[in-house]
Amino acid sequence: MQFVKITPDEFEKFTTENFSHYTQSRLNYEHLEHDYNNAHLLGVKDDNDEVIAAGLFTEARALKYFKYFYSQRGPVLDYNNIALVNFFFKSLTSYLKKHNCLYVRLDPYILENLRNADGEIVKSYDNRILINTLESLGYKHEGFTVGYSKTSQARWLSVLDLQGKSEKQLLKEMDYQTRRNIKRTEEMGVDVCTLPIEETDRFFKLFKMAEEKHGFSFRDEPYFEELQQAYKGNASLRLAYVDLTKYLSNLTTKLNTLQTQLSEVESALEESPNSKKQKTKHTQITQQLNSTRRKIDDTENTIKSDGEILDLAAAIYIYNDHEVYYLSSGSNPKYNPYMGAYKLQWEMIKFAKAHGIDRYNFYGVTGDFSEDAEDAGVQQFKKGFNADVEEYIGDFVKPINTAAYTLGKAIGKL
Repeated sequence: MQFVKITPDEFEKFTTENFSHYTQSRLNYEHLEHDYNNAHLLGVKDDNDEVIAAGLFTEARALKYFKYFYSQRGPVLDYNNIALVNFFFKSLTSYLKKHNCLYVRLDPYILENLRNADGEIVKSYDNRILINTLESLGYKHEGFTVGYSKTSQARWLSVLDLQGKSEKQLLKEMDYQTRRNIKRTEEMGVDVCTLPIEETDRFFKLFKMAEEKHGFSFRDEPYFEELQQAYKGNASLRLAYVDLTKYLSNLTTKLNTLQTQLSEVESALEESPNSKKQKTKHTQITQQLNSTRRKIDDTENTIKSDGEILDLAAAIYIYNDHEVYYLSSGSNPKYNPYMGAYKLQWEMIKFAKAHGIDRYNFYGVTGDFSEDAEDAGVQQFKKGFNADVEEYIGDFVKPINTAAYTLGKAIGKL
């Protein structure tokens, strides 16, 4: 085996053929190298010159004179091959020392537990040998954390398995209310479009509403523009919207149909005034008529106050050969009755199926499954789509220059 710098072509081939996160991609490497000149493609080749391990590492300044290295959701290799793990990380240490590294962080894309949406373990993966091996190589495991972190990637992800399932089966496996909400969005004419990068502000306006609702601050608008540029055709903004003029037209058509049906029932009741069946139909149609008239009134008033086109919800998605990732989103709470978020998710699940992608990744949850969890509502929303929760192994940190790292920690500069 040999530890080498690998080419973008070699890296792309390896990460395409082996399960990997979207951050471990050629697109991300080219973006980082072009804009920041801070990326390293490192790997191991076997005796046949075939790549058997690969990782994208980034560097950043630390304590003015040193560098901090990070492999986000990487590196990509068979972590069950302990000999390979030993060789890769021993060789990596030698490489980092030559590049004035202070310390390195890893958060491999390795499952610790597969859980259902209520947090119960469905399948557990025994990573003790791997953790012990990495710790013997100087990597400190930062533990099985719960909650969101400002310094680490989400350790808990909500993922829907699409493999071998039709759209019909996926819908059937969702809970009743989620299925019903998706159906209602179709009845209301809610649609989804792709926003060009020039209209990122439409997404960001909705995203800011989510920040205000949940009391957090994440990124500014240029970040989302950069993300689209970095991942080119593999990142997009999707917007759920409704054209109220079309919805109003459909409601009017429905109203006319119901009025015709009511007239027919009333005629039948004149002939058979004691018919329970016709009386029941009369009550049901009358209720539907009243409901439709209210919707028409509400829609006409909304058009007058807010306009004909309503932006309901928007999200930014990235996908690779392995997963579709639902990263960041926002919605206008004023328009929650149109349930744009449900339409967004369903359309992108269908997108994944159409592109032969087997995983739909709803992304991070806290891992706190109690009723008062800070993301309890978000978890319930994702649970409705029948998503499981994947718990990952977590972060590992290794000081390369131990003395300087210890000093930096002591003075609070890391």
